Amino acid sequence: MQKLRIIIGLVVAILCSNFGKAQAQGVEFSGSPTSIISNSAIIPEGKKLFYTSGLTAFATSASLPEGDYAKYGDTKTQALGILKKLKEMLEEKGLKMSNVFAMKVFIAPDVKTKTYDFDGWNAAYKMYFGTPENPVKPVRATLGISTLVNANKFIEIELIAVYP
Repeated sequence: MQKLRIIIGLVVAILCSNFGKAQAQGVEFSGSPTSIISNSAIIPEGKKLFYTSGLTAFATSASLPEGDYAKYGDTKTQALGILKKLKEMLEEKGLKMSNVFAMKVFIAPDVKTKTYDFDGWNAAYKMYFGTPENPVKPVRATLGISTLVNANKFIEIELIAVYP
């Protein structure tokens, strides 16, 4: 009977320790289920992180002259191009958009409309995050600034991802 208790105790200890490790494997997000972003994220201890510098828009057409609005497009167009490039950068490092847990975004006013296009940014963001394919909603700060280095670029995005 004593041996049976010891064996049961060992099995329970092993199961509990494996359960705890399985729970600690992923990022823990919290926030409102109706929000497009998370309020907080807890990264398991010892996880390796991937950081990017801020990326700005890429020319939609290299033949267009600098200063031509169509060269970079509106905020949504720019955001989609940047997110596509960030996705490629992640893939080169063996990561996915679902590994992104934090973002910092700087938005400047569109030179045509003279307004901050947060709706355009959020529309582009929702094509990559909080989707059936990628339900992750990173923690995020979006700041309205007066301008970026190039007045025809309206958005700069940086991100942090965690290796699985």
